[in-house]
Amino acid sequence: MKRSPKYIIIILLLGCLSTIFLYPHLRPQRPRILKTAKVVRGPLTAFVEETGIVKPQVGALVKVGTRATGLLTYLPYQVGDYVKKGELLAKIDDREILANLKSAKAELKNLQAELDLVEKTYPLRIKEQVARIKAAKAEYEYARINLEREKRLLKQDFTTQDDVDRAKKQYLLTKANYEAEEKTLARLQEEYKQKRKALFAQIAAQKAKIKSLQIRLSYTRIYAPISGYVSQVSTQQGETVVAGLSAPNLITLIDPTKLEVWLYVDETDIGVVKPGAEVRYYVDAYPEKWFRGRIHTIYPEPKVMENIVYYLAIFKVSPGDVKFIRPEMTVHARIITQKKENALLIPNTALKFEQGKPVVYHVEKKRLIRTPVKIGLQGEDKIEILSGLKEGDTVAIDFILPKKKKL
Repeated sequence: MKRSPKYIIIILLLGCLSTIFLYPHLRPQRPRILKTAKVVRGPLTAFVEETGIVKPQVGALVKVGTRATGLLTYLPYQVGDYVKKGELLAKIDDREILANLKSAKAELKNLQAELDLVEKTYPLRIKEQVARIKAAKAEYEYARINLEREKRLLKQDFTTQDDVDRAKKQYLLTKANYEAEEKTLARLQEEYKQKRKALFAQIAAQKAKIKSLQIRLSYTRIYAPISGYVSQVSTQQGETVVAGLSAPNLITLIDPTKLEVWLYVDETDIGVVKPGAEVRYYVDAYPEKWFRGRIHTIYPEPKVMENIVYYLAIFKVSPGDVKFIRPEMTVHARIITQKKENALLIPNTALKFEQGKPVVYHVEKKRLIRTPVKIGLQGEDKIEILSGLKEGDTVAIDFILPKKKKL
C-alpha cells in the first residue's frame, strides 16, 4: 500500500521527538567526584587509645600535721604554692612552752650552782676534819703513853694513884674525842656523797625536763618534709588545733617527681603495648593540651571491670607537668605502638569496606575504578596501603554514584 508523503513526514517528526526526549536517559551517566586525594609517601604513627587515672606514688603525697595543741599563728601557704624541703610551713603559739622552758633552765642553773658550792665546800670541810683528826689522834697517843708511864711509875712508887687516875681520865677523853672526830669525818664524807648524788639526780631530771620542753617547742614549728606543691590546706591561720592520739592535718604536699598514670589497657591491645612505649595523653581539665610520657611497667595481674579484662600500664608524670596534672584526674591516652617513616598513605576517609573487605575507588580519567587493597598501619587520619595502589595515584574521598533510571 502506498503511503502519502504527509504520513511519512509525521512518522519522521515523531521519531525525532522520541530521540530528543529519550537521549538523556539512554546515554551513560558518570559519577560525580566531589573530593579526591593523592597516594603519597610519608611518616605514619600507629597507636591504641586507652583511658586511665593519675595516682601518687608511695611517698608522693605527704599530709603534714602537728603534735602541738594551741593557736595556729603562722601558715601563709595556699593551694598551688611551691615549697622547698626544710622550709617553715606553720607555727603554733609557743608562749607557754617558752615560759616553762625559761623557768626550767633557771632551776637547772640554781641546781648547778648548788652543786658547785657543794663541790667547793665539802672537800675543804673534809680536809679540815682530817686535820682535826690528826690533832685528836696526837693528843690521844700522848694520853695513852702518859697513862702507861704513870702506871709504871706507880709500880715503883714514884707517883700516886691520883696521878694515874688523872692520866687515865685524860686518856679516855682524848680517845673519845679522837673517835668522835673520825665519826664526824665519816659523816661529812657520806653527806658529801649523798648531796652530790641527789644534786646530780635533780640536774639530770631537770635536763630531761628541758629536753622534753624543747621537743614540745619543736612541735610548734612545722617544716616541709619534702619539696613539692601544696595540694590542700586543711587548717587556716588563727584557728586552734588540738593534738590527740593522731596529729591533725594542717597542709598536704605533693612531690611532683612522684606522680604516675595508671592506664587500663584492654586485653585486645595489650599484645602491642610494651615497656618503653611512648604515650601522648590529655586530661579533661586541659583537653587541648597534650602531655607525653613513656611506659616503664606493665602489671601482669589483670583487673576485671564490668566483665572486661584490663592490664595496668604505668608511666611517670613529668615534673614540668605537675602544675596541670593532679591525683585522681582521668587520663585519655594514645600509646604509640609502631612508627614508619616512608609508608604509602591515603586518608582514612578514602578507605571503604565492602562485604568485609577493604577497597578504594581509584580515579582515572574521571572514572571510578573499584580497587581492592591490602592495608597496614592505621594512624589518626591516614592509613598505610601495602598493595593495590602506587604513589601518585588519585583516590576518591567523597563521590556520588549515578542512579539507574527506569524508562
